[in-house]
Amino acid sequence: MPDNLISKKPQGTKAQNECPNDQKRNCHVCGGWHHPSVKHLDYVGHAATTHLILDADLRWNWEPLAFTEEGLPRFDANGGLWIKLTVDGVTRLGYGNADKKNFGDAGAREKEVIGDALRNAAMRFGLALDLWSKADLHATSERDLWFFRCVDAIRGAKTVGELKTVSQAAIAEAKARGDQEAEDEFLIEQADKMAKASPKTPPPARREPLDGDDLPY
Repeated sequence: MPDNLISKKPQGTKAQNECPNDQKRNCHVCGGWHHPSVKHLDYVGHAATTHLILDADLRWNWEPLAFTEEGLPRFDANGGLWIKLTVDGVTRLGYGNADKKNFGDAGAREKEVIGDALRNAAMRFGLALDLWSKADLHATSERDLWFFRCVDAIRGAKTVGELKTVSQAAIAEAKARGDQEAEDEFLIEQADKMAKASPKTPPPARREPLDGDDLPY
């Protein structure tokens, strides 16, 4: 996720959010007005989400899951909104909600809810998953590191003797781990390396038949 598309969202405690105005400060991190000890979370805003979806599909679209009798989006009892987001012909659901505020322009909360629903639905397509998860989604497992290290060693062998040594070591460790998939892959890599290293035997030269040669009827 490009850094220029990541914003900072203040996430305060109940006491910090409800502190008197004389305790609030203009924040140099997010530009908001809140308690100075509030923590900030990385998030992708409405505009950045729209920008990223447009990069994927210029004809993307969203619509409410339900409509009122007047044809307007139907918000639920909590003021939340279910939507359908369609990108590249695939449709997935999303849900948005926002806290009620004592200030703000008319319709500001509804727009915030729509933006939240778009981000939630876009997450189903993989947008900004790293920001939603506390885990490292791109972390490589110990097994994968070992597996790719063995494959690189087999492919990088310079001699037949070295190839046999690294292949046998990798296969033995795969058996010790009980990893049949890795063992099969190492055998394939070894055979492929041997096939590439073996000189090709040229086909026998064609000659004209001589007297006495057996000829097919």
